[in-house]
Amino acid sequence: MKIDSLRFGALEASPDQFIEFPAGLPGFENLHRFSLFYPAGQTDPATFLIMQSVDDPGVAFNVANPARFGFEYEFVLSDENCALIGLANPVDAVVAVMLVKDVAAGLPMTAGLYAPLVINSRTRRAVQVFIPHEPPAPRRQIVSTAMAPAAIGPYSQAVRAGNTIYLSGQIGLDPLTMQMADGIDAQIVRVFDNLRAVAAAAGATLNDAVKFTIYLTDLANFVKVNDVMAEYVDEPYPARAAVGVRELPRGALVEADAILVVG
Repeated sequence: MKIDSLRFGALEASPDQFIEFPAGLPGFENLHRFSLFYPAGQTDPATFLIMQSVDDPGVAFNVANPARFGFEYEFVLSDENCALIGLANPVDAVVAVMLVKDVAAGLPMTAGLYAPLVINSRTRRAVQVFIPHEPPAPRRQIVSTAMAPAAIGPYSQAVRAGNTIYLSGQIGLDPLTMQMADGIDAQIVRVFDNLRAVAAAAGATLNDAVKFTIYLTDLANFVKVNDVMAEYVDEPYPARAAVGVRELPRGALVEADAILVVG
């Protein structure tokens, strides 16, 4: 028999190619019959197949063997789902995953690995199951702690992106009073105390630093920075830059920021 497809035109299909989803698919609960076929010119099932709705020409999905993505499943199918597709023997189960490609965004093709299709090869009935999993970590994690001065502008104390932590510049403010420490010596200590507190809030230490940048209103004080910094980081020391500046926020005499890498 022929079925219509908006993407692929008239398709020749036979009943032994049909798959029935008694419960439908999320968002397509009213569609139950689909037909599997190879895209034009493809005969290798290891690549992917087209799953076209028999009843709605506009609905078609790419499906593939999860092994293509190096994925092997071990999950328990509920008694309800087993009964739904008539599955009595696990060897009759065939697992496939749906492929998704956001053409408009130009993103690479991905697979719904945590929502596989389980097909009973004997009854040709199928169900989509959902496997609980930890959500991926956000691309940016904001770090905040009361043990360092609160941000005094549109920025965060630190931002973690993957294994890299970017510490914002710290000046010699006491986090409890938000008052500046007196003199260059006290300010240098306070700067490194503040950086250490933010690093700790991110689950790191200043020994994870790969780069410090020091800003001084008087570069003659750089030797004092050396003396204090050696008390906060161990060898082998991170990279560092020192910059002489005309002035710093709140009349500070010294400021420092850092980049840390963990894991």
